[in-house]
Amino acid sequence: MRKLRIALAVLALLAAAGGALAYFQYQRLSRYLITEFSGQASKTIGRQIKFRAVKFSPLSGIIIKDACVSRVPDFSKGSFFCAEKAVIKPSFTSMLRKQVYFSRVAFYKPVIKLRERGGVWDFADLLALLPKTDKGLYLTWNASELTMEDAVLEADMESSGLSVALEGADLSLTHYSAFGGNYGLTASGQVKSAVKGKLLSSGVNIDADLNFDYGGLASTKGSFSASDASYGAMTLRKLDAGWELFNLRKPTAEKNYSVTASASGLVVPAQESPVRDGVAGALRLFASAMGRPAPEIEDIEVSELNAAFRLNDSLLRLDGLKLRSNFMDLDAGIAIDGPAASAEASLDAAIGNNKIKMSAAGPLASPEIKPVLSATLSAKFKEALDGIEKALLGRFPVVNTGEQHV
Repeated sequence: MRKLRIALAVLALLAAAGGALAYFQYQRLSRYLITEFSGQASKTIGRQIKFRAVKFSPLSGIIIKDACVSRVPDFSKGSFFCAEKAVIKPSFTSMLRKQVYFSRVAFYKPVIKLRERGGVWDFADLLALLPKTDKGLYLTWNASELTMEDAVLEADMESSGLSVALEGADLSLTHYSAFGGNYGLTASGQVKSAVKGKLLSSGVNIDADLNFDYGGLASTKGSFSASDASYGAMTLRKLDAGWELFNLRKPTAEKNYSVTASASGLVVPAQESPVRDGVAGALRLFASAMGRPAPEIEDIEVSELNAAFRLNDSLLRLDGLKLRSNFMDLDAGIAIDGPAASAEASLDAAIGNNKIKMSAAGPLASPEIKPVLSATLSAKFKEALDGIEKALLGRFPVVNTGEQHV
């Protein structure tokens, strides 16, 4: 019993000594960071830094109030980053190993303004200050958790003429392992932009897992949703998408992809004539196959739109295509067998009381279409099918060159 008490006392003493050592190292790192923020950092990054107060808390870490970083070289060029509060918490356990690792980095009400000019982003100089490594930042990232609450992110891209803002954003990036590139990302907010003279707005939400190796992103799975979206006069109630992408950098034959998407409550008013004209052109093709005149359409209303894409073992599938609208009901799908250089496709459409059911199967160069149509209609459907196949194979070349289309 006495030996046990002695052993426990020794362990307690060692733990206390280790804890004290880590605490002093924690304080020393905190003092160093405070000193850097107080002046030296401005010289290092070539930008001005200002803040209202910096303090150290044993529980929270370094707390910086009203922090701002200027554009190059000073605030006369504007602010690059500002936050009502920033919290940087070093990992206590890493201090025991004499390593610098942060258990949490948090920003409250940050505003980040990114600018691209001539293909160069205005944070390129900051990236150049990162430690040089052949492993990639995604493997050497030294923070367990990065969060932003109620953030505003702005990106102004001169090359494309596009400006995008994400407002009221909450973001969390979790690094699951200090020795690998496994991350979890969640983000939400309101996207706003102007595209081709029309305002775009949507609530968005992302939840994703990302796995990196030495070469870069190796796999990812997650989901994306948009709600109450609008673009010009068009509105969309809901959009959901999910993905599982494995072997991203492997040859096409080894890739394993699965993507699903669904949308509901899409309304396209008649004044959006380019969209209406495109729909009208597709309707004329289907109506011709039915031997009926194409109906006139004004406002477009889509209650349901679903699709699924899969790639595995050089087999491409775009199926589960389902459209329910005020101008047409459609179910369709296509599968391309790369090794066999063949394809199968099906289509079931209804325009009012008029219906058509078609299928195509056989070699990519000469699929057989059923039922037999007139030469003109058969050529049009083959052209449409060929366009879809070429688009898929152009992105995912599962068929050997020379075995595709003639």
